[in-house]
Amino acid sequence: MKRKFLKKLYKALLILAAGLWIGLGTKSWAVPGIGQLPGGGTVATGTVSSYSNTTPPTGYINAATLSGSGNTAILWGSSGTLNVSGSGPGFNVGSAASLTISGFSSLLNVDTTGSPSYIMGQISTSSSIPVYVANGSGVIVGSGASITAGGVGLLGYDLSAQASSFGGTVSVTSSMTTGGPVTIQSGATISVGSGNTILVAAPQVNVAVATPTSFLGMTFLDLLSGYSVTNYNVLNGSFTSVPSPISGTSGSITLSGPSSLFFTVPGSSFLYSSGSITTNGNLILTGVNVQWGTGSTNLAASTFTNNGTITGDFSTSSNVSGSLVNNGSIIATTGDINLSVGGSITNNVGATIGSSGFNTILTAANGGINNMGTIVGNTAVSLTATNPNQVGPYPLGSISSSGTIQITSNSSANFLSLSSDPTTGSIFLTGPVNLAGGTLSGTTATFSTSPTGTMFLGTGLTATNTIFNVENLTGSGVVTSQVVDLDVAGNVRNVVSATNPLLNGFNIANGPFSSTDITIDVSGATGPHVVNLAVNGNAVINSGLNSTFINSFLPTGLTNAVPYSGGNLLVNATGNLTVTGSIPSDYALSTDILGFSSAFVFPGGVALKAGGTLTVNAPIDNGYTAVAGPNFQGIFLSAPTILVNAPFVTDGNTFVHTSVPVSAAVYAATESPLFPGVYNAVIKPSALVVSPFPWQ
Repeated sequence: MKRKFLKKLYKALLILAAGLWIGLGTKSWAVPGIGQLPGGGTVATGTVSSYSNTTPPTGYINAATLSGSGNTAILWGSSGTLNVSGSGPGFNVGSAASLTISGFSSLLNVDTTGSPSYIMGQISTSSSIPVYVANGSGVIVGSGASITAGGVGLLGYDLSAQASSFGGTVSVTSSMTTGGPVTIQSGATISVGSGNTILVAAPQVNVAVATPTSFLGMTFLDLLSGYSVTNYNVLNGSFTSVPSPISGTSGSITLSGPSSLFFTVPGSSFLYSSGSITTNGNLILTGVNVQWGTGSTNLAASTFTNNGTITGDFSTSSNVSGSLVNNGSIIATTGDINLSVGGSITNNVGATIGSSGFNTILTAANGGINNMGTIVGNTAVSLTATNPNQVGPYPLGSISSSGTIQITSNSSANFLSLSSDPTTGSIFLTGPVNLAGGTLSGTTATFSTSPTGTMFLGTGLTATNTIFNVENLTGSGVVTSQVVDLDVAGNVRNVVSATNPLLNGFNIANGPFSSTDITIDVSGATGPHVVNLAVNGNAVINSGLNSTFINSFLPTGLTNAVPYSGGNLLVNATGNLTVTGSIPSDYALSTDILGFSSAFVFPGGVALKAGGTLTVNAPIDNGYTAVAGPNFQGIFLSAPTILVNAPFVTDGNTFVHTSVPVSAAVYAATESPLFPGVYNAVIKPSALVVSPFPWQ
């Protein structure tokens, strides 16, 4: 060993043998000596009557009592006269030191040394005295520390300018953009009286709680990072102006609960960070006010990252929060989970949001939702994403679930809703979905995308009612439902063959139901498209609000074909297929010229195939022009048995093709010789022919 080091070690051993460890200087040592007490103090306001050593309590080697009166502020530096044996510069309490505070109405301790304050031992008050420790270089409360007071404030800001006017409260101003971190290590204990509060405010806040009783007595536990607050009083948690974000800051809060059992953050406490928040361990955040990401104009850039288990009604407002990343569990115990964040929501692999007793509602106001873990609800799960500014990791405001969505109740009111950004969003559902619990009756699933978005279903979905309000619908998944409502503006199909459309159907199945009622509504489309459905079982189809013409020129006829004319519809059912009518939102030759109350209307090619009986109970009307294109714009029916109970209306140059002979009237869309562009329905017997289905 070097001689210089041995000399220092020998001196330290002599001091320890005398029962006293004096700190050897904060610049040379990261932490104070085990017996070090505050030193170099100067009274800025108030009264200090004495500061003297006392007999150390059991387990400690140095102790002192600081006595005074009124609201007192002390600047602890390097040259002040407030010292005792074992004092070192600044406000530090060593791990084997005990400081008792007596007589004050309140006490503000400001460390001005430029080094962090270490509280490693014991601080206690002889009565309920609020105690503040402020240090612009930071405050560390060690794992063996104990603080007992009538309210505790730990601030990583330089409050020396407030010391001379200290009146029992402290303020963090909007100009305090810098400071030091405040860390409370796991194992530290803080006890305050009934009605008192604990305030931790700093540019970076790190609080670790070892047990459910590590912090005791507080009405509020307020953690503020990058937030201003005026005249905060830890005696009762009062303030004269609410905490507000400091512009341009990016705060950081890490709150770690116990590894077993739960630590409860009192309701109405503040968990406010202008930047990020990270949680670990087991925490109850019931009724806690949570804000993050508010120091930037881009809320979505900051995240709340949960690595532990959070239980409680965790809710917030979308205009005061950023994005949420869950790596652990967010579980409800007293009410529904309603997460409304200002950015995106990411539920990672192995993570869980929700619990079986309560519903789960997730809303991303400026982002998307990506579920790779598990989302659980009692009777309902609702996911909504919007991203008008196209920011963050999911700029289109889409929803993706490769994880599990589970609804556990046996209720007939079980409900799943996925709604992506109405301008740019899509939905990608590839992970398992269970809506049924122990029953299936009455369950409903709804999906909504933007007019340019896609609904991709890569998993099985079973519900009594399934509603698609989407642009494009595709994927290899199977919808098993009693009722399927297709309100689509694009293509519906799952393309696996370049030559045979019968292989490209979007899959629908009866499952436990005897048949599936399908509404095929393309009335919101702006151009022609393909709807191709493959039904495993029986189906009853109607055409929703579809029309063939926009305007009426009655009594002469109809004019201006709808913009989505010229597409193709193919329904291929392995069982029976029944065609029923509905009422067009605009006009159709079957209803407005021929006078039928309803019809099956699709302004393009209609191909219907059944493995059982094909029954036509309403006019099939696809007539929108006298000369349609060559892309199978006629009507094609194929089944072992075809029952026709209504006429057909088709285009002027197309035919009604049936695989077996049928008896039915056929009308053709015919342009008026006197009024160009105006169409009427004219009977055309030659348009009914027997021919094989175009695809096998």
